[in-house]
Amino acid sequence: MVREKEIELWLVWKEPQSRQRYVVGKLWYENDYKFRYIHSSEDCARKINHCGIDRAEKLGFTRLVPFPEMQVYSNTKLFYIFERRLLNRRRPDFAKLARELGLNESCTSLELLQATGGRLATDTIEFVTPFIFSRDGDFDVDFNVAGWRHYQGEQAINELSPGTLIRLVLEPDNPYDSFAIQVRSPSDIMLGYVPVYYSRYLDEVVRSGEYEARVLRVGPPGDPQIRLIVKVTGWAPYLAQVVEDLQRRKKAAIQ
Repeated sequence: MVREKEIELWLVWKEPQSRQRYVVGKLWYENDYKFRYIHSSEDCARKINHCGIDRAEKLGFTRLVPFPEMQVYSNTKLFYIFERRLLNRRRPDFAKLARELGLNESCTSLELLQATGGRLATDTIEFVTPFIFSRDGDFDVDFNVAGWRHYQGEQAINELSPGTLIRLVLEPDNPYDSFAIQVRSPSDIMLGYVPVYYSRYLDEVVRSGEYEARVLRVGPPGDPQIRLIVKVTGWAPYLAQVVEDLQRRKKAAIQ
């Protein structure tokens, strides 16, 4: 095993009835493994659609048994509740599965959790990568196209390969998310949506055209949740202002 990288992941809960997703916590590595819940009042939650454990709890989310309080939990090993969501490295086909996920056989636990989402058929939580951007406003984000099985993606699969340019289209009249963004193939076939927890970040970027969206990876046909992974890169100067505001608030809090 190689040393764990300093990766941060969001914990996302899917409300069973509406199927809307809410960011409820984050898991990261910083000398050891850490986890905590996110409250909707936090600065980091204000630019994320459907974010905050307090909002999710009103809709039925139950806190994970090992993490009952609003505090930072630490452990020298990946918390068992998350470790059990990973592919078993002892499987004879582990190396093949890792390659399909774009990983090597010696990948770390968080890399594996990041690639698979840690999904189980028995519950409604998963892990996703946070939106990352620089002080200058440059950004990149990878995501699994949401709703793949409900649209015509398989009809367009032959035109989708790593590096293929795809289109993002705003859908402001969407009844569930006014920031909704469609993902469409080069031939304009509807593939699904940008996940709701990224759409608010990308709304202005798509409107301005300051982005590029390409297929990062085509996943196995048996799992619609990871069938198509997209990478979006671009420039969003308003995000640089967000970073500066957060830095000012942190300095003020320290003083």
